[in-house]
Amino acid sequence: MISAARDDMRRRYVAEAVGTFGIVFAPVALSATGHLTGGDSGLMAAAWVSGLAVLAMIYVFGHISAAHFNPAVTLGFAAAGRFPWRFVVPYWVSQFAGGIIAAGLSALLFGGGYGVHGPSGGLLIRAVTIEAVLTFFLMLVIMAVATDKRSNGAIPGIAIGLTVVFDVLIGGPISGGSMNPARTFGPALFADKSALYHYWIYLIGPATGAIMAAKLYEALRGDETHAKGAPNDLSEAMAEIQSIEV
Repeated sequence: MISAARDDMRRRYVAEAVGTFGIVFAPVALSATGHLTGGDSGLMAAAWVSGLAVLAMIYVFGHISAAHFNPAVTLGFAAAGRFPWRFVVPYWVSQFAGGIIAAGLSALLFGGGYGVHGPSGGLLIRAVTIEAVLTFFLMLVIMAVATDKRSNGAIPGIAIGLTVVFDVLIGGPISGGSMNPARTFGPALFADKSALYHYWIYLIGPATGAIMAAKLYEALRGDETHAKGAPNDLSEAMAEIQSIEV
């Protein structure tokens, strides 16, 4: 029984890795192919590809791992008490692994340096702030559709995907519109060393925005009547593992 429970967790980790692979590979590959004849690497294309990739991966893996695909989102869920802290690091490892593999494959196919995020204009505080605000919007939507029983089950992919679209359109010219430390880290590894110099922006900004949004939604939701976990069955799985181990 304990083996089955652990296999269940491993399936969640694989889902997080593959889902993150999808949402990283799509915009990075778009950036690379945009330089080819007939390609389009403009902001509008990047925004829609990013949003559609998130939408697709949510519908594929949402019922398995709750489709975090983002270390900041996992942190926000945990801070709000909707995801067990025990599984935060394994989810992070899966997400970063997916992002690195996606960026590595893109670098192998097209060369490195594509899809890299960085602040524009040298105003670092502006880049950190915009990443925090954009992630705040994203996490607020995610909390509403993923942790509230009143949300229609068909809504999450569309709502979250469209939020990514408008976030990238806003943040693209300023910070790249990342909202996701795993999305930024992978491409930076395969680019010039300077790409990692400002990586702290994409840790502090998204983490701050996600925690603030998650806490705010919890305060606005009220009692536990309409609340659920992300994923909702993970607490049961964790309890099962712990009871067997004891």
